[in-house]
Amino acid sequence: MSPSKNNKKRLFIIDGYATLYRAHYALIRNPLTTTAGIPTSAVFGFANQVFQLLEEENPDYIVAAFDSKGKNFRHELYTDYKANRSAMPDEIQTQLPYLWELLDGMNIPVLRIEGVEADDIIGTVAKMCEKDDLQCNIVSGDKDFMQLINDQTLLYAPQARRREKEVFNAQKVSEKWGVGPEHIIDLLGLMGDSSDNVPGVEGVGPVTAKKLIQKFGSMEKIYENIDQIENEKMREKLLNNKDNAFLSKQLVTILTDVTVDASLSDFEKKEANNTKLESIFKELEFTGLLKKIGSDTSISPETVQRKKEYDLITSLDRLQSFADSIKEGEWLSVDLETTSVNPMIAEIVGFSFSVKKDTGVYVPIHFKDKVDNLFGDNDLEIATNILKPILENEKIPKTGQNIKYDALIMKRFGIDLQGIEFDTMIAAHLINPNARSYKLDNLSLSHLNYKMVPIQDLIGSGRNQITMDQVALADITFYAAEDADVVIELTDIFLKELKKQELYSYFKDIEIDLLPVLIDMQFHGIFVDRNYLLSRSEEIGIKLDALEKSIIKLAGKEFNLNSSQQLAEILFDQLNLPMIKKRSTAEAILTKLKEYHELPSLILGYRKLFKLKNTYLDPIPNNINEITNRVHSSFNQTMTATGRLSTSTPNFQNIPIRTEDGKEVRKAIKAQSDDYQILSADYSQIELRVMAHLSKDEALTKALNSGEDIHTFTAKNVLM
Repeated sequence: MSPSKNNKKRLFIIDGYATLYRAHYALIRNPLTTTAGIPTSAVFGFANQVFQLLEEENPDYIVAAFDSKGKNFRHELYTDYKANRSAMPDEIQTQLPYLWELLDGMNIPVLRIEGVEADDIIGTVAKMCEKDDLQCNIVSGDKDFMQLINDQTLLYAPQARRREKEVFNAQKVSEKWGVGPEHIIDLLGLMGDSSDNVPGVEGVGPVTAKKLIQKFGSMEKIYENIDQIENEKMREKLLNNKDNAFLSKQLVTILTDVTVDASLSDFEKKEANNTKLESIFKELEFTGLLKKIGSDTSISPETVQRKKEYDLITSLDRLQSFADSIKEGEWLSVDLETTSVNPMIAEIVGFSFSVKKDTGVYVPIHFKDKVDNLFGDNDLEIATNILKPILENEKIPKTGQNIKYDALIMKRFGIDLQGIEFDTMIAAHLINPNARSYKLDNLSLSHLNYKMVPIQDLIGSGRNQITMDQVALADITFYAAEDADVVIELTDIFLKELKKQELYSYFKDIEIDLLPVLIDMQFHGIFVDRNYLLSRSEEIGIKLDALEKSIIKLAGKEFNLNSSQQLAEILFDQLNLPMIKKRSTAEAILTKLKEYHELPSLILGYRKLFKLKNTYLDPIPNNINEITNRVHSSFNQTMTATGRLSTSTPNFQNIPIRTEDGKEVRKAIKAQSDDYQILSADYSQIELRVMAHLSKDEALTKALNSGEDIHTFTAKNVLM
């Protein structure tokens, strides 16, 4: 039973924008979008939390409160109030119309009052509940609401990484902050609040504020007894910031008497309008939420069942017959089953092909419990020799999902894949550059409404995961042929969509034409001097050990140098250094703290060397291929929404270029022998040249053509 439950009827009031922002940032690394590219993370998370609240708590009353646009009385008190707040991200702004539709469909009233913050609306509703003997539950993670907590008002706070909620009563507030709800405004007034740009007393953090309130009882009492504070520096801080302290207390105090044009009866829970919700959830592609409201006409992939004609080729005659059947000018979908995601070490387990949807063939090479060869003395060699002519025939257009991967493996086995005309992963990225995934099974769900066999069904996951060559032939055949089949169908769909969006020429002339170049680049790899990196790592390891000893000595006790929380305790609680931005130990803060103590400077030096060693010097040698003695970094065309090429395993682009330490790492990237040199080439101000070409600006074009320094040219024209 929830600790918030008792015999009273209960009202839940949702801190609207706080809940929406929380949902957005919870999925910031893997944002949700529709197949049309509409961001949906915030609305999805908001809806999920409200459904969870309704299911677990079954409230008697429910309402949501939101800030209104514009300033309020707090801005009149302090012009810099919330001045550090960034504008609402475009991704959230885009979702607001859906949020209002969602709340309307769920029949949840919305309170929004011009010139009044949501906090004050919530405070007023909490006071209304007290008068009508209702229990009020404030759904928010904002600590400011703890000042409202009493016998009838609780804070129902969501937790960051788990589904449970933490319900705060007066006792839990005291346990967390060391002061009761009645003194939260004193605490916040002293320590300030960086999120709202509330100044507080400079240099006073939560620990010091708590001690002062515990000793004196309130902010007023602290200043009445200021002479009793023995610490001279602390006394000076308090006196110098007295006006800020009382101003801050006023800013954080939540009003409980604003005019709300509604009564509690207006907030009684009503049945949701599932027809409206179904329409919203279908538009936003919320399959799980559709099921939650009992909709059986959803976008679920389970609705599509197809008859598949997949052939398993296990004889030499059938293999040759298949190869002879492939015609020039007709699409051939190509896919490999392999033993590794690394194309430079992967072994070929089998070939799969498709020439039209709902069909496919699989040519196995290795599989579980294989006893005899299928095609002759050496299955891989024979199959390769038979398939090589069609794979190297540039008149047979090839398509694939991340076909660069397959081409790299084939190149290692003597096949130069020609006629690459399409890649469904690259096409999907161009059509929707903000999508969170371009995996084939996700594309199949989104565009074909067809659920593919999950790879986990074949190889498992975690410690018990096996490789594809350990899968039984009966199990792998359907999975492998299905990959090629889905690609051939997606190729037709994406081809039409690229042309519709006028992206096909870009796709063909840039992305696809670049593929052979990237394949060669990745295949040949980059030489990296392993011994140099190991030597530098050892040198830096010695420096780190020495730095750690010096830091521990200055701190007076051992602590985890990589723990920001433990470092904050040393800096602010033990050494009493000023808290420039609360208890932050970010680089910019430590740089400012260097003038107060030697320790921050040593920490900065330690962090720089630690990152250099653990991000570059130690990991890069692990990516050196033992056979080629080179690093075969992957060049990715679908990693960035802007279309910029990126590298991974390792990410060479992340190696610092302007710092001395970064230059030290880059020294390891060199020509493998004296017979070669590294040539570095770059465009000169390419963006400005494109801009001059498109704008037809005569002055800019003339300056670029004449080789004039563009910065001098601009300054001269601006200041004339």
